[in-house]
Amino acid sequence: MRVGGFIIPVNFDLFSLVAVAFVVLAVLIIVWGLARIARERRFHFFHMSSGLVLLLFGLLVLAIAGWAQTYRALTHNEWVADIHAVPTRSQTMQVTYTPVTNGGTMGTPQTYTVLGDEWTLGGDVIKWQDWVNILGVDTGYRVTRLMGYYDNPNDYKTKVVSAYTLDGGNDTMQQFLRDHQNLVPFVRATYGNDVRMYPNATATYQVFVSTSGYWTAQK
Repeated sequence: MRVGGFIIPVNFDLFSLVAVAFVVLAVLIIVWGLARIARERRFHFFHMSSGLVLLLFGLLVLAIAGWAQTYRALTHNEWVADIHAVPTRSQTMQVTYTPVTNGGTMGTPQTYTVLGDEWTLGGDVIKWQDWVNILGVDTGYRVTRLMGYYDNPNDYKTKVVSAYTLDGGNDTMQQFLRDHQNLVPFVRATYGNDVRMYPNATATYQVFVSTSGYWTAQK
């Protein structure tokens, strides 16, 4: 799902939906049984007991589904990009950035000349409250910039800094959340972070977004 410039992965769990359906059905059966008792002034054991059994079963399934969904939400890593960086000379590299959406749909590779000791990829993150993650809404992200990074801070005073915009510029949603986060109670934080790595002609790095932000690992 895309909201403004952010991509927000949504993964609703079918197991949880089935459990909720069991609970709703059981409650309806119990309410129907109580209504018959009130109307006929007779206790219908079968209706009440079947409703209670369904309710207990539904609550058990819901508890198991909730645990599984909590584990999935807190350990989910969304694959968002591939990076292949080839050093060409001292503090210069050719970086090929390939965007990835829906955890596996590869976009068009784009190659940039980046100056620095390392490449850096990053952007904005929407961190939800834990209960929002458990409902199936994963960390929102927006990959915004590819840059070069100098290991020696003094290099920034005398050398060119490479910076490439990847998403077309500022986003109104990010600005709103930054300035009015207190108005959106289901958002825990919105911030920017990045990952960086030395160029390696023989390696391709996958970039992921987790509940804490961006991270990378060799493919």
